[in-house]
Amino acid sequence: MDVKEAVIVRLIEQFLRINNKFNLFEKTPMNFGIEELLYPSEIHTIDAIGRKRDINVTALAKILGITKGAVSQMISRLGKKGLVIRQKQGGNEKEVVVRLTPKGWKAYDGHERFHQDMLAGLMDYLRGIPMEDFYRFQEILSKIEYHYDSHLEKVSG
Repeated sequence: MDVKEAVIVRLIEQFLRINNKFNLFEKTPMNFGIEELLYPSEIHTIDAIGRKRDINVTALAKILGITKGAVSQMISRLGKKGLVIRQKQGGNEKEVVVRLTPKGWKAYDGHERFHQDMLAGLMDYLRGIPMEDFYRFQEILSKIEYHYDSHLEKVSG
């Protein structure tokens, strides 16, 4: 194996380690300033609702990249925790929007603080990198994504 291939193998191994750590992170419930721990899928739903305000299930599903059924289940779970409410929109009986409760807004704010704290050092480092390096990195990530998409099509289809 030549030097370039050895570096490529190390990069792939590092990418897989980062992916595994991300997957672990996505399964770990965290404290966002309310009395119970929230899973990433829950706080990401709260975040999307807080950013869009008065959002319906269809729009929320599109933002989150999940089905309307999965969104409805999540809304029900978050509703039981007192984080969101469903309300009819104006005079339209069919149009239902989802809103954060005061407790939901507290979790939303805690999530914002979490991201600011978590990303502060990384952002400081990344700001020093030239834009052309970002474009090149984005190009590499696009090739990796295409590679995975192609293989997923083969195994699922």
